[in-house]
Amino acid sequence: MRVLLVSTYEMGHQPIGLASPAAALGAAGHEVTCLDLAVASGEADALARAELVGISVPMHTAARLGIEFARRLRQVNNSAKVVFYGLYASPLYDRLVDSGLADFVFGGEYEPGLVALARHLSGGQRAAPEIPGAGRQPTFDRQKFRLPDRSGLPGLEHYARLKIGDQLRLVGYVEASRGCAHTCRHCPITPVYGGRLRLVQPEVVLADIDQLVALGAEHITFGDPDFFNALPHSFAILEELHRRHPHISFDATIKVEHLLEHAARLPSLRDFGCSFITSAFESTDDQVLGQLAKGHTREDMELALARATTVGLVIRPTWVAFTPWTTVQGFVDLLDFVERHGLVANVQPVQYGLRLLLPPGSPLIEVVAQTGVLGAFDDERLTYTWTGPDRCVDDLQAEVAGVVEAAALAAAGGNGPSGLATFTEVKRAALRALTGRDVAVDVAPQPGRPVPGLTEAWFC
Repeated sequence: MRVLLVSTYEMGHQPIGLASPAAALGAAGHEVTCLDLAVASGEADALARAELVGISVPMHTAARLGIEFARRLRQVNNSAKVVFYGLYASPLYDRLVDSGLADFVFGGEYEPGLVALARHLSGGQRAAPEIPGAGRQPTFDRQKFRLPDRSGLPGLEHYARLKIGDQLRLVGYVEASRGCAHTCRHCPITPVYGGRLRLVQPEVVLADIDQLVALGAEHITFGDPDFFNALPHSFAILEELHRRHPHISFDATIKVEHLLEHAARLPSLRDFGCSFITSAFESTDDQVLGQLAKGHTREDMELALARATTVGLVIRPTWVAFTPWTTVQGFVDLLDFVERHGLVANVQPVQYGLRLLLPPGSPLIEVVAQTGVLGAFDDERLTYTWTGPDRCVDDLQAEVAGVVEAAALAAAGGNGPSGLATFTEVKRAALRALTGRDVAVDVAPQPGRPVPGLTEAWFC
């Protein structure tokens, strides 16, 4: 069967959401073509020839772009069967299938379902098969992962790089686990995996790293939702990675509570070559953190920063800057936290404009509804709408989003403001909203050292 796998956006990295199912489908004897629309335009011949088209939707932006692609695909090749797969597939089942954009939907551990579907369709049966996971309810059967097939993907030079000062390094992306043992209310993983965790066999992860290094990777991003969810598993991989490729650096995402619980492991992370840690701080307001069920407090964040700094590790926090509980003063406090802790260079400016998303299935929908600020579902943005505690908060969010998006567009054109300049403009807008006065603002001196980070700025 001729299978076309399509990715629209995977946060600037070579899409494992194509490489992993390509390996499974290829091993089953199917002819697989991969198309990453983030770095290449649609290939007309591949679209026209495909009998089965799989659209990867691992995140919110990818889901929106995937729906746009499916609409175009239906005009070019209406005979192909279309399947959406990945984290956002199951929650969007009704909208994808009822609209006629998707024939099938696979969430959770999707590779076995895709292989079963391709086998069924290649037998000439066009009726909907009874395949576990092909519907509203994802499946989580433990599977034996195959080495991702990256042969049909654009080279690493087309994707985000690690930037340290003026130095740029090619980056490879792997996943050592899927799902998450935690159930933060705002996280899109929670309504799908519900606290489940699935591990990728260490030998597969390491072999994938080997092939990425052979492709030129000098740095590895571990894309696990939380790299410390399965500590023995993660550290066994790190130890072997460092033994095989001692010159390779890496980054990973780790929760605040794990940074504190496993503080004794932080020196080993540094010694194995950790360039930075992404950690979902989300808010500096303990009330908001409680609503999000983050499992940490503002004090915990300060302690995690201190412990990481002591051992020479860089923390890059992420934020959900605007929520239904955010006040103008709360946003000013967030900026003050960043400034006082010397984190201006550690935070991508786009973070300051982020507004809480409420996709279908989010545990927060009911919580927000109880506050009386929940609005209708926005079919275009794939989220329930909500309003802030007062109009000033919504106006401030719109202004800040405009500031950071303009800065990002200018940076993409090679003429953008510095992160410090953007932060200063955001701070000025926040203080203007708080006090009603527009005055010049200063920013406390920040550390002069370059902060390692990826050149891709978007996170959702």
